[in-house]
Amino acid sequence: TVAEPDVYRSEGLAGTMGIMAREDPNLGWKTLYAGFPSLLTRQVIFGSVKFLAFERACEAIFSYWPELRAATYTSLAVSLVAGGFSGCLSSVVSQPADSVLTYVAQQTGGGGKGSLGVIEGCKIMIEREGPGSLYRGLGSRCLWAGSIIAGQFLLYDVFRTMFGVNRDDLSQVFEVIISNQDSIIS
Repeated sequence: TVAEPDVYRSEGLAGTMGIMAREDPNLGWKTLYAGFPSLLTRQVIFGSVKFLAFERACEAIFSYWPELRAATYTSLAVSLVAGGFSGCLSSVVSQPADSVLTYVAQQTGGGGKGSLGVIEGCKIMIEREGPGSLYRGLGSRCLWAGSIIAGQFLLYDVFRTMFGVNRDDLSQVFEVIISNQDSIIS
C-alpha cells in the first residue's frame, strides 16, 4: 500500500521513520529495507545489461556503417538508437524479477510482511498463471525504458562530445583506476 503523506507530514523525517519502524513490531527498522536485496539484484542486472548492450550495439552499428562516425549528428543518432535498444533489452532481461517482486508484494501485503519468498513466489506465480506471467507488462516497460535510456545515452554522448572526451580517454581513466587498485592491494 502507499502511505498517506498527510499522516506523516507533521512528524518530520525522524518522526516518520519512527512511525514506519513501529508499524510492524516484529521487523522494526528492517521494514524499511525489506525489499533491498531483491531491488539491488534486479538493478544490478538491469544496469549491467544496459551498458553492455549499449556498447555492443554502437560497435555493431559503426562496424556496419563506419561513415556514421563522420558527423556529430549521425554519431548522436547512433547513440539514440543503441540506447533505445539497450533499454529494451535490459527490460526483457529484468522483467521476470520485477514481475515476481510485484507478485510477492501483492501476496504478502507489501513491506516485507508475510513469509512468501522470491523463489517460492516465482514458483507459485508460474504454477498459477504460467511462464508468460513473468513477462506481463513487458511492452510498456520496453517503450518506457527504451525511451529513457536512449535519452540518457544521447545526453551522455552530447556532453562527452561537448567536453572533448572520447572513448580512449575513458578507457585510460579506467586503466589508471585499475592499476592504482592493484598497487594498493600489493
